[in-house]
Amino acid sequence: MNENGFNTSEHSDLRGAYKKFVKQMADWYNGGELPELAGQDLRFVLELQRQKLRSLGLDLKYEIQNKGSGSIDISSLSLSDRIFINTIVGGYMDMTRSIGSSQEQLSKNTADIGLFAMIQELKNGTPPEDNMALCCPHCGAPSTLGELQAGCKHCGTHFLMSELYPKVMNYMIHERYISEMVSNKNKRDLAILIAACSIPMIIIAIISNVFFSQGQERIMNIILAPISGIFAGAMIGGIIFVFKKLFETFGIIGKGLRGGGHTISTIINANKIKRYDPEFSSEYFRDKIISLFRMAVYSKDASELACCKCQCPEEAADIIEAQLFNFNINSCKIKDSVCDAEVTLFLDCIHYKDGKVKSKTDKYRMRMRKRIKNPTELGFSFAAVNCPSCGASFDARNVKSCPYCNSEYLHEEHDWIITDLNEI
Repeated sequence: MNENGFNTSEHSDLRGAYKKFVKQMADWYNGGELPELAGQDLRFVLELQRQKLRSLGLDLKYEIQNKGSGSIDISSLSLSDRIFINTIVGGYMDMTRSIGSSQEQLSKNTADIGLFAMIQELKNGTPPEDNMALCCPHCGAPSTLGELQAGCKHCGTHFLMSELYPKVMNYMIHERYISEMVSNKNKRDLAILIAACSIPMIIIAIISNVFFSQGQERIMNIILAPISGIFAGAMIGGIIFVFKKLFETFGIIGKGLRGGGHTISTIINANKIKRYDPEFSSEYFRDKIISLFRMAVYSKDASELACCKCQCPEEAADIIEAQLFNFNINSCKIKDSVCDAEVTLFLDCIHYKDGKVKSKTDKYRMRMRKRIKNPTELGFSFAAVNCPSCGASFDARNVKSCPYCNSEYLHEEHDWIITDLNEI
């Protein structure tokens, strides 16, 4: 186990899957195909994001390069249910993100990032049942595991189990605070401030000596004016730099502490849910939160999504990229095995409004609901479900009834849904 608490001596297959996923994501954001390793809900999120960008006439591109040896960390923390194991895999790399329209480039920045993926694999010795709902990786049609191995009934493609898993269920990107990069930026900022303050001070010194000095004293003072101006500029620029860094430091500290004040209440409420659903975990819930939020804000009309029973707030309608930094579970009410939870999301988002791109730290309150009588299913996706009445597989992302027997499909019976979403 290394100094970050990660175990890198095992799961070489996940290390390979992670590298492959990062490349597929980079290709996707440069106009390529959907990442083959992405789970169905993640594929849906990426499709919604691309549709939104195209509707706005925008092009979002990521260039991702490994840092140094390109080492990859595999977390010792894994989530599991009866069938699957989900493991966090992360790596550190340089990322350049550019956003443009057909007329101009609107934004471009390079950052040192950590990219973390939740990778799902099958539990050894516990094969899933053939009737488990699953989407065809080739055509995306809802199917079952047995049908995909025998041949997808829509496209005819046959799959081996090794081709269906592992899958990436979610991903997160965090920009890192690198001391070397900050040091270089500080030197550059200080030099700019000193130069910006020195030039007007030199001009003032020269002008004052031209008008207020006489004879030989005037000539000498004019000659020395640049030196005194640079000295005064350095003093003023240094003072401004100190105050600037104080404000930046307080901002970085505040940004890094977002959500930390309610950690205890989050743990208490998570444990309350876990008493009803022993396989519930905060990590699973975190991934579900950001997945649902992305679906709501990337979609053209959030109320048309089966997982969303509310409108997307106007303030969130211009979000084109969202990364979750932290979250709090504010409250949790359970009645008749139905859990209504209220969470606060602390996000790093990119907004596009009035032709301008802006990065913001956002804060949203989201209310969610799920019947927690049944245990969590890590492999569940609304893109491929089994009808409780007739057993047929279908895509439930935008429908409320089974298309085969017309029985009502209650989405909150199977997974979390959004009942309300508001900016704080």
